[in-house]
Amino acid sequence: MSQIQNILQFKTEIINKIEKLELTQPSPEQAEILGELKESISRVQDYFENEYIDFETICNNLPDTIYLYVADKEGKTVFVTDVYTQMSGISRSEVIGENVFVINKEKKLYTNGILPQVFKKLKPVESIGTMVRTNTKVHLRGFPIFDSGGNLKYAVAYGSNIQQLEAVKDQMLKLKESQEKTASEVQYLRTQQIQDTELVVHSRSMSQAISTALAVAPTDATVLITGESGTGKEVVANQIFKASKRSDQPFIRVNCAAIPATLMESELFGYEPGSFTGASRTGKTGIFEMANGGTLLLDEIGEMSIQMQTKLLRVLQNHEITKIGASRAIPVDVRIIAATNKDLQQAIRNHEFREDLYYRLNVVPIHLPPLRERQEDIEPLIQNFLNHYNKKYSKQIDVYSDAMQLMVSYDWPGNIRELQNVIERLVVVNQSNVIDTRTVAMVLGLSEQNLPESEPVGCNLKQAVAQCEQRLIRRAMEEHSSQRKAAAALGIDHSTLIKKCRKYGI
Repeated sequence: MSQIQNILQFKTEIINKIEKLELTQPSPEQAEILGELKESISRVQDYFENEYIDFETICNNLPDTIYLYVADKEGKTVFVTDVYTQMSGISRSEVIGENVFVINKEKKLYTNGILPQVFKKLKPVESIGTMVRTNTKVHLRGFPIFDSGGNLKYAVAYGSNIQQLEAVKDQMLKLKESQEKTASEVQYLRTQQIQDTELVVHSRSMSQAISTALAVAPTDATVLITGESGTGKEVVANQIFKASKRSDQPFIRVNCAAIPATLMESELFGYEPGSFTGASRTGKTGIFEMANGGTLLLDEIGEMSIQMQTKLLRVLQNHEITKIGASRAIPVDVRIIAATNKDLQQAIRNHEFREDLYYRLNVVPIHLPPLRERQEDIEPLIQNFLNHYNKKYSKQIDVYSDAMQLMVSYDWPGNIRELQNVIERLVVVNQSNVIDTRTVAMVLGLSEQNLPESEPVGCNLKQAVAQCEQRLIRRAMEEHSSQRKAAAALGIDHSTLIKKCRKYGI
């Protein structure tokens, strides 16, 4: 019963006694005193009801993980909360009025009580104790309370169930794992998701490939994209994702050739805390789990080991994964796009790739032809990359028609990736605002012998003069051992030749 309830009960008892006295017909003086007494008691009741703060009720409604224990300046127990009785199995009657020094010495109710230390040190202390009856370990903290004169008035202890704290800790670890999963997903989306690249398609073969990709995009069918390195497999995969119903979900790219075979399983499926030596204490969220609801691009799938192919096949069949060290499977809903520059059918014959996995992946095959087989795409690609890098590097560089023809006729073993890198290099190193055949030949590592002379086709007089001037300077520089001799052969000053060489990047 709280203090205010005790006071109200006491008030009721007094009023009852006053009323009994009134029945005995007291004298007028006595009746007046009794009336004043009843009025005073009513004022006291009003005060408590309006002004009294019921700290006892407040303390008994603290979170169920925390209890309070209060002793007076002599060490006599004066208050314990409901949580204390529940946590300890000790009734109030067993401790209220009992001295904490005696209880602590007997060790029948609890061990390592903290209040004797508070009385001894008169400052906050903490320790670990045990509730004997419930065998509950608690984290204890104690502190003194002094009156206005600096004298000890109360010693207060409060504690928390360590097991409940461990449960809170586990919840925090799960929250941290969830946050790490989100952070990992964001990192993948920032660093691994394919950039939005404009498709440049003029050839019939490439148009058919893109048409198939866009037709299958709205479905969840598995797609296998094949083609030589640099043909644009990632770009096509990106187009499928953008046109799919999962475009607002994660899109994660995994380069199977870049992940060691020993780490592939933990990367794809994740692991539980402490499942192997060196494992993170919080475990790891696998890529499949991060991509749940979205799309997963398994690039260079032909480089995956046979063992991992078996596990991947199981995921595709059952639509669930099992983390390393886990006992239960986790359902996943992931759309798979696989890509490779390998001949998987030859790999099957060489026992390097599972045939059943091949047919699981090859639901919708899309083959991207090499650049040498679709030359009509080369010139539009060059113009597209040229515009991009002119803007990026704040330049205005054009290409001569014969230099363009040289690039169109080149085989491009690295396909679009090589073409893009070459155009960037041509823009970066160029100082004359024009790309000629000799510069292209130099960048591509081709011999300049028997290269056609640059004809000023499709350019104005200023560009034609610049092209002719560059060709004459290059030839003079090749034929003479010094710039002075080359300048003399050209009939210009040495300083003029130096300026023109700087201008043309010679």
